Amino acid sequence: MTRQQLQTCLLFAALGCALTLAAQPASAKDLGIRGAVWPVAEPDLLIQIEARLGEMEASGEMARMRREAVERARQRIEAPERVEGIEAARVHRTRLFAPSIILDRDIRAADGTLIAARGARVNPLDMQPLTRDLLFIDGARSVEVAWALRHERPSRIVLVAGRPLDLMRVHGRPFFFDQGGRLSKRLGLRATPSVVAAEGPALRITEVPLEDEADATNAEGRP
Repeated sequence: MTRQQLQTCLLFAALGCALTLAAQPASAKDLGIRGAVWPVAEPDLLIQIEARLGEMEASGEMARMRREAVERARQRIEAPERVEGIEAARVHRTRLFAPSIILDRDIRAADGTLIAARGARVNPLDMQPLTRDLLFIDGARSVEVAWALRHERPSRIVLVAGRPLDLMRVHGRPFFFDQGGRLSKRLGLRATPSVVAAEGPALRITEVPLEDEADATNAEGRP
């Protein structure tokens, strides 16, 4: 008998044994119950959440969390995070900024009417002219605040640092804040104070260097 024939015989023998065992009736022994037994059940997640919320409400933890959330929101309004990457102007510098953008999709009205097609160049100033200068300042520098308040042309004061509500209470006029530095980044601002004014189809951005009172006093005392 060859090796291959032997392997075939062993395979059929094993298969026959398996079929014989499968045909025999199975027997099992009752070992009884060992230990505590619980029914298998998934806890209802919503019930658990409601129970936890009830506990938090009863203990006052929920009220504490609400107070903390309100305080965090108040702090973000009272003292927003400083816009990074902007410093005090050191030299007088001016440049033109072209606000035009190229659309990456069609712009349509609510009724589907095409307003501007994808690929078109659009200048926001054509639709919404800038009628007031934008004065970007560091609200933590009193010299910049005073400079902005003296500005002769109609303007809006935009902070990149400082406490806008405190300044509004003191000076009785609106102070806006460039949250997240979105406007500053779009305009490429690098220093304050900066004046952003309309000039034809473009914007002129002018950086104005100012001396702090301490610097001015020291300069006067120098020989």
